[in-house]
Amino acid sequence: MDINRRIAASVENLAAELIALRRKLHEHPELAFEEHETAKAVAGFLEKLGIPFRKAVGKTGIVALIDGGKPGPTVGIRADMDALPINEQTGLPFASKVPGKMHACGHDVHTVIALGVAATLAGMKSELRGRVKLIFQPAEETLSGAQAMIADGALEDPKMDVVLGYHNWPAVEAGKVGYNTEAVMSSADAFDITLKGREGHGAHPHMGIDALAAGAYLVAQLQTIVSREVKPLSPAVLTVGEFHAGTARNIIAGAAQLKGIVRTMEAAVSAQIEAAMRRMLEGIKASMRVEYTLDWKRVAPALRNHKPTLERVLRAAREALGAENVVELPEASMGSEDFAWFAERVPAAHLRIGSKIAGLDTAIHRANYDCNEAAIPLGVRVMTRAVLEFAEK
Repeated sequence: MDINRRIAASVENLAAELIALRRKLHEHPELAFEEHETAKAVAGFLEKLGIPFRKAVGKTGIVALIDGGKPGPTVGIRADMDALPINEQTGLPFASKVPGKMHACGHDVHTVIALGVAATLAGMKSELRGRVKLIFQPAEETLSGAQAMIADGALEDPKMDVVLGYHNWPAVEAGKVGYNTEAVMSSADAFDITLKGREGHGAHPHMGIDALAAGAYLVAQLQTIVSREVKPLSPAVLTVGEFHAGTARNIIAGAAQLKGIVRTMEAAVSAQIEAAMRRMLEGIKASMRVEYTLDWKRVAPALRNHKPTLERVLRAAREALGAENVVELPEASMGSEDFAWFAERVPAAHLRIGSKIAGLDTAIHRANYDCNEAAIPLGVRVMTRAVLEFAEK
């Protein structure tokens, strides 16, 4: 039997079990670094397959290894496991049972896709060349899980020759996969600003130094960085998401805290924005008499495909699904994905698994989000075939 038919037959046998497990995970979502029950479910599935694994990698992550017993490369597959602090509003029979927590990004689907790949490859172990490393990652939503796993040795013993990632994508029709040729998702740089003035009575503003007013001016100024300093053809977003100042209506605020995030596709643009922000803070200090601190943190680099690796993944996807079901996406996303930390160190490719539900107006990170479960068997087929593309050659 041809390899694509063998994979499809294996996936057909697994589909009901994987969908049932997805629904169980969906009912019990866990936030970043809290994925204890999810990790137990993953471990239990791997134990039934006889696949060795290491627990507590990056706190709650799992790294499993399938050894084919023949010389060949080590191919990695990464799946994220965490949920979001959102109160689910889907009305699904398997909706979240945990108030304020929800799998609104489809990581429950990602987890079972990787388990399906593990089960399919375990059935072909005697023919498998090289090794397959399965990385079940916590805390993607906070963009901190990949670094935690790397710090715990997830890239070592054995080192990977390539690593593959994927994400369900509701903008892509179910039954298809999408890709970007190079840039996939933006970098993320977090900033925390504290402005220090002097409290005073609201009736005597000249006796205080108003940190709230300084913060308001700063927010307006920061918006001009992207609109007036960054080249228009270089994507960039600067968002101030939090602004805290003041304790009462008749007191001049003595301090203000601002928190935000910067997203770009180019490291040089991130550096340009940081430099402009520091310049503006110096200006606010001189003009409005406040002191300041700025904490700038690189949360995730931009995610880019390694072109030779992507080409082989696309060849495998076209063989598995047909060329008409593998589509180039019109643009990259300004969202961020900490799979990029793996991709900085190992040749990588990242696919979007179509998960659109006809008639449902939604998007990831919304309270009404649901992922088309057809993405599960399709994801297993594509990712399994991609692993074999590298293992066979």
